[in-house]
Amino acid sequence: MIGQAWYIGLLIGVMCLIRFSLAAVGYIDPQWLMEQLGIPVASNIQMPYIVRVWAIRDIVLAVLVAGANKSKAQTLLLACVAIDTTDILSAHLSGVSGLFNAAETWSLKSTAIAALVPEVTALILLTIAKPQPLDDHP
Repeated sequence: MIGQAWYIGLLIGVMCLIRFSLAAVGYIDPQWLMEQLGIPVASNIQMPYIVRVWAIRDIVLAVLVAGANKSKAQTLLLACVAIDTTDILSAHLSGVSGLFNAAETWSLKSTAIAALVPEVTALILLTIAKPQPLDDHP
C-alpha cells in the first residue's frame, strides 16, 4: 500500500480491514464466528482449529499487503485473489456435497467475496496504473 494512489490504497485498505478484522475475531473466538456464519459447532468439533489456521493466514496476508510497495502488493494481491477464489469454490463444493445448507454456504462464500471484490479491483488498477513520480517536496 506504500506509495499507491489514494483510491488504490483505499481499496487495499478495505480488503485488509475486512480480512484482518474477520480473521482476528476468528482467532480470538472461533466458536462465536462459527455460530455467526451458521456453522454448527457441535457437529464440527475440529472446525475451531481450522478457523484459527485460516485466521492466522489472513492476518499475516493483511499485514504484508498493508506494508507492501507496488510490486510486492501486486504479487500479494494475486495470492489473495487465488486464496479467496478457492475459498469460494470450497464453500460451494461443501454446500453441494451436503456439508452445509444453502444459508451456511452463502455465509461462507460472502466472507471471501467481501475481500475479493476490493482486492481484484485494486489488482486491476495496480496493473494498469502508470508509475507515479515521487514528490520531493519537504
